[in-house]
Amino acid sequence: MKFPTNQSDVVVLANSMNSGLAAHPTDFPNVNAAALATAQSEYLAACAEVETAKGTYHQKISGKKAKYNALVKIMQSGIKQATLDNIDTPDNLYLIGWAPRSAPSPMEIPGQVENFVAVTQGPGTISFKWDKPLTGGKATNYILYRRLQEQTGEFGPWTQVYNSYTNDCSLIEQPRGVQMEYSVTATNHAGNALTSNIASAVL
Repeated sequence: MKFPTNQSDVVVLANSMNSGLAAHPTDFPNVNAAALATAQSEYLAACAEVETAKGTYHQKISGKKAKYNALVKIMQSGIKQATLDNIDTPDNLYLIGWAPRSAPSPMEIPGQVENFVAVTQGPGTISFKWDKPLTGGKATNYILYRRLQEQTGEFGPWTQVYNSYTNDCSLIEQPRGVQMEYSVTATNHAGNALTSNIASAVL
């Protein structure tokens, strides 16, 4: 919950805080309720003076602003202390018109990379590009894997050959004259996505 910036909303919150603190003093033992009530009263009095003292308008506006800033400072201090007082019972903050801090949303694993293709090939070199995932969490990097066809005709295990922070990469010093398969997976702090389609090559 964000602290209001509109003065009328600040007054509404101050009323809620004063009412809640008065009705539930044991839940907020360290919040200075008296200072809050005094600051609000002084601010409201300053507001009234602004309305009635047109001849000293600018002076009263300055005084009102100072009282408003003092009220905001005490309210924010009170909310901070109330939050500390109710670490184990955060819903008590609703009693003074405030709300507990929302838990951060967990990061999602990225979706699967699409359209993984080799765009150029040369003696021992190959370049790839792919489309960023359209689903899941934002990818922080992409891991490229390769496996080689063995003499038995079977493919060996996948090994990591490159880590890219963009959706393309170029590899050099790749094995020549052997069937190879490549794939890529998107990753972030939440984990690795499903691997992409396979791109085959003989360099």
